[in-house]
Amino acid sequence: MLITLLRPFPLSALITLSLLTACSPAEYKVIGKASDSPACHLSSSICVETPIFRRVDYEKNEMLITYDSQKPAEVADAVLKKYKLRAKRSDNLDSIKTTLITAATNGQDPYDLVKSIKAKETDVDANTSNFYTTASMTGGGSGAYPLGLTGADTIRQRTTGQGVIVGMIDTPIDINHDSFRSDIRRIDLIPQGDERNRLHGTEVAGVIISQNKRIGIAPDTRLVAISAFSTNPANPDERRSNSALVARALEQAMREGVQVLNLSFAGNADPVVDKLVQAAIQKGIVVVASAGNGGPGAQPAYPAALPGVIAVTAVDKNQSVFSRANRGDYIDLSAPGVGILTTTPRSAFQVSSGTSLATAHVTGAIALLKSLNPQFNAEALKQTATDLGLPGPDHDYGYGLINVERAVTAR
Repeated sequence: MLITLLRPFPLSALITLSLLTACSPAEYKVIGKASDSPACHLSSSICVETPIFRRVDYEKNEMLITYDSQKPAEVADAVLKKYKLRAKRSDNLDSIKTTLITAATNGQDPYDLVKSIKAKETDVDANTSNFYTTASMTGGGSGAYPLGLTGADTIRQRTTGQGVIVGMIDTPIDINHDSFRSDIRRIDLIPQGDERNRLHGTEVAGVIISQNKRIGIAPDTRLVAISAFSTNPANPDERRSNSALVARALEQAMREGVQVLNLSFAGNADPVVDKLVQAAIQKGIVVVASAGNGGPGAQPAYPAALPGVIAVTAVDKNQSVFSRANRGDYIDLSAPGVGILTTTPRSAFQVSSGTSLATAHVTGAIALLKSLNPQFNAEALKQTATDLGLPGPDHDYGYGLINVERAVTAR
């Protein structure tokens, strides 16, 4: 579950949020004390101060230093030395003309370092390496969602996605799955790991390219699978990444010449990642992202909430919105995402749910449409969607359920 906190909060709020986030334990840091209780207003002798906490939703011993790639490396070296940081790696993000240094903080709090560097340094910028999590979960339905409801099966009689390059940034995938064809380019930014580590990516890839007609939307699409997510040591059921890895993956996707980019993960706004997503859109890449599984009260999920990104929520076979899906005016489209039969490692299958799988459905549909018409404008999907919920665009379903048959005739 994704919860965004815009400001520090007291102990009473922490207890409530701990219950809400029981499925994904969060870490918190005490940053002060509040003395605004009614008792404190009456007398200092009976005042009980309440600790104020900040959520630690970033790498605790790592931060990012960025600077204009035209500047000499010495500008960053000076900052690293001044703040007792150690460079772990340096990457050129050519698409945004930026050099990214991932630095170890040597026990210092990255949050405090970022504040200090932003306030005092002019040649570089600094950011925490923020967390992102994948957006699907096992179980939740029968796996009997008919693809005819979105028109994907009809369009597959005309094309299976030939000639289109789709990228995905996710966990590693099992490229040896029996229902995958051989035209997959796997780029590993993190180790493959065990089956659990490869689960989410294999599920998402299955919806996009599986040869099983009940599962794959565009089976003959060329897939570039970039792995940047892995098992969270603190929660084995969660797949997590950070903004440094996601930034590298986005840059790699652009270098690979992908036409459609599937981002089945969610997090908070991040200055480096957000800038790279915008660069991808400016290059003409269709970026499709998960609306998030935080529930109706969750804050907008990123990168889905960025302008130009197609934000996808999930619906079940009755076309009702997934109960765990985020809501908001940033949501563009709905797609099948509840009780979805898909692929898992070791050539197995299982039923899963979440906005991750709905996002993969839309990605596959766009691949079909671009195979028929390379100039297809994905914005047409909004105007041709089957309206759900309240008339017109709404916070639950966006413009409605993707309708591939209507979209293929859009001008």
